[in-house]
Amino acid sequence: MTNILNQRKMLSETLFLSTFSVGLQGLGLLLNIFLTKRLGAATVGELTLIGSFYGLAAVLSGGSGFIATSRFLSEELGCGGNPHRVFQYASRFCMGLSLSCTALLLLLAPFAADCIGREAVTAGTIRLLSISLPLSAWIACLKGRCYAYNRVYLPALSECIEFIMKAAVLAFCTIFLIPNGRLSVLNAFAAAMLLGQGSAAFFLVMFRMPHSENCTVCSFTFGRFIRLVLPVIGNASLVALLSSTNDALVPLTLLQFGNSTEQALAQFGEFEAIIIPTLFFPSVIQCCMSGLLVPELSRCKAAKDSDSIRMMTQRVLEQTIAYALFVAVILLQFGVQIGTLLGGDQFTGHILQLMAPVVPFIYLEIIMEGILRGLGRHNFSTVNYLAEYMVRISVLLICVPLFGFYGIVASYMACNLTGNAVRLYFVLRQTQLRPVWSRILLRPLFSVILSWQLTLLTDHFTRGIPLPVLLRMVLFVLLCGGIYRLLLRYINKAPRNAEPLRKTCLQG
Repeated sequence: MTNILNQRKMLSETLFLSTFSVGLQGLGLLLNIFLTKRLGAATVGELTLIGSFYGLAAVLSGGSGFIATSRFLSEELGCGGNPHRVFQYASRFCMGLSLSCTALLLLLAPFAADCIGREAVTAGTIRLLSISLPLSAWIACLKGRCYAYNRVYLPALSECIEFIMKAAVLAFCTIFLIPNGRLSVLNAFAAAMLLGQGSAAFFLVMFRMPHSENCTVCSFTFGRFIRLVLPVIGNASLVALLSSTNDALVPLTLLQFGNSTEQALAQFGEFEAIIIPTLFFPSVIQCCMSGLLVPELSRCKAAKDSDSIRMMTQRVLEQTIAYALFVAVILLQFGVQIGTLLGGDQFTGHILQLMAPVVPFIYLEIIMEGILRGLGRHNFSTVNYLAEYMVRISVLLICVPLFGFYGIVASYMACNLTGNAVRLYFVLRQTQLRPVWSRILLRPLFSVILSWQLTLLTDHFTRGIPLPVLLRMVLFVLLCGGIYRLLLRYINKAPRNAEPLRKTCLQG
């Protein structure tokens, strides 16, 4: 009964977070389109590169505060210890690290600007960005605490406030200050980051989490906390470092293919501002579920409830694959139209269609990383990400100089296929789950293909009705989604109750 209640609560929290995330993702995509049209794809590409390096600095200086706080607080709550003391450990460590990095960047800002060698990147820009790093670390700790105490609405609201402030500052600067040269694009970006994070931090500080005063004994000391958190930091730092390296190599390899600097930055900007956000936009449900899995699985692990871990893993794998297959069908069917509607061209739409088969692997990665973090398997994540990015960068260096933009697609697909196959094997091994593959893969695959073909048949007979492209797309998605849901529910009706599924998962 407790497991059913926990699953229902997790589902309601996922739906709540997804509602906010869909809005933010959609607004973020619109902001990217607005900036691309106003500033040009090349400028957006340069802005994306700087944003990638800023993300790396935030991870290195913040110590991955969100994951560390949500996981260790949840474990402390699960074993009945002193979570307030654990939060003090996390915030003390992350703030000390971020303040030290900020001080270092403030001193070395002129040297860093000379090393970058771009006219738009000044020492003032680096200083302005470095000031926001402690805010980023503090916000991460506060959000992790909210997730551990199941106050998931607070981080969602803070992200809304942060995005609205950043978007407003960027839009104002783009319309009124950047065109006449009063402010550079990167200074506008730095100001937007600082004001957005400042407003989010102010919002989160106003709320206090309940903590037990009668329990003063913590399950571990500050020294042990540091030893436990170091693998978490290593994993997050390595991922951020490899991601930034990959982003920096994309324009360089496009130059080797024969593109000019402007063309290379423009293609990179279009890839990062339109193609990648479009692929990830429907994954907001998985992102929210992944964040919720970390504290839930940490509690189960602390309570040594391996049955709940297996049940939860089976459920999220089923839901993720079923949803991702439907998204892949929509991209295969309407990739060109979606690319055109988002401000790209036919080539953008063609790339979306080409990358549709990799969508299930992308969404699986999001979920499986949440499972691994919840189980504390950060060492495996670090090694797997290292191998994954080695594949990605190797394919990038070989294929992009030969095939241009298609080499970027090849590198993205290669790393996702190999990395997530290994990741899935390890998750099943750690949870000791014998998955019901008919429920996870075969039934959703059969249902989505049949739904797709039935909807195409209906669409064929209504071609004579003059309808706008967008309306035809919406009707196709609604009809295909409705048929798919009904088919899948009907096929899964036999093992509907939880007990047969539980016995199947626990065999052996």
